[in-house]
Amino acid sequence: MVYGEQPQYVLPQKKSRALIPKFIILAVLGVIFYLGVLLNVVLLDLTASQETTIKLTSLIILIILIGLGIYLAIRRSKLQYIFYRDRLIFGKEEMFYHEILNTKIKKDIFDVLFHTYGINLGHDFHLRHIHDEINLENYLNQLIAYTRR
Repeated sequence: MVYGEQPQYVLPQKKSRALIPKFIILAVLGVIFYLGVLLNVVLLDLTASQETTIKLTSLIILIILIGLGIYLAIRRSKLQYIFYRDRLIFGKEEMFYHEILNTKIKKDIFDVLFHTYGINLGHDFHLRHIHDEINLENYLNQLIAYTRR
C-alpha cells in the first residue's frame, strides 16, 4: 500500500446481517454442546460432586467460547471494504482488481431476510453483508475494465 493513498470508496458491512446469524448459530451450538455434556454425565456413574464440577466446568468453558465468538463476530463486522485505485482491502486481506474472477451476486436465506448479498471474487476473497441498495456488481466490473486497459 502506498503511504497516504486515499481510498476511492469505503463500503461498510450491514452489521445486523453479520451479527444476528452468528449469535443464533453460537446459541444453538452452545445448547447442543451443553446437552451432550449433560447426557454424558447422566450416563456415567459419577458422584454428585463430580457431576456438579463437570457441569460447572463445561458451562464456564461454553460461556468463554460463546463470548469469544461474539467478540470476534463484532470485531469482524466493524471492518469495511476499502476500494483503492488498483485494489480492494478488507482487514489484512488484499486483492488486486485484475485478479478478480467473478462478480456475480449470491444470496442465501439470511441475505434474503436481511436484504443483503455477497460476492465471491475468487481466490477465497468474499464481499459479504452488502446492502441490497448498493449495486456493487457494476462498480466492480467498471474497476476491472479500467485496470485492464
